[in-house]
Amino acid sequence: MKIEAHLERAAAFERAVARLDPLEDGELYVVFLMRAGTNRVNAALHALGLTSEAVGGAAGKIGDLNHTYKPKLEVALPPALREAFQHLALLEDLRPEFVRGPGTLDRAMVEACSRAYAGIRACTDSLVGQGTAA
Repeated sequence: MKIEAHLERAAAFERAVARLDPLEDGELYVVFLMRAGTNRVNAALHALGLTSEAVGGAAGKIGDLNHTYKPKLEVALPPALREAFQHLALLEDLRPEFVRGPGTLDRAMVEACSRAYAGIRACTDSLVGQGTAA
């Protein structure tokens, strides 16, 4: 997927998140932040030339990641992107309890999710040539 398409999708998820009550809509809150973060990370990977924008990959490079761990990325990440991956992994790791399971987010978890996504944005904004506004 093209960088611009990833950024458009991330922005759409951000707009959707803004309409949620994270304490009432915890499952959607986690999923939407995770999907927005995944799109921003993919845009940054493409901008750095570490992955291909072509569907399925091209020229010996994989295409889009679905999660921080798949498909397996066989290249070294620059520090800013390593940090973005750590933030995204925090959101991914919430799925068993809060998306697939019965858990509900409390205010502290909502704040942790918000900080994680803000960290993804901070790490990827300069890589994809965007400011901090959604």
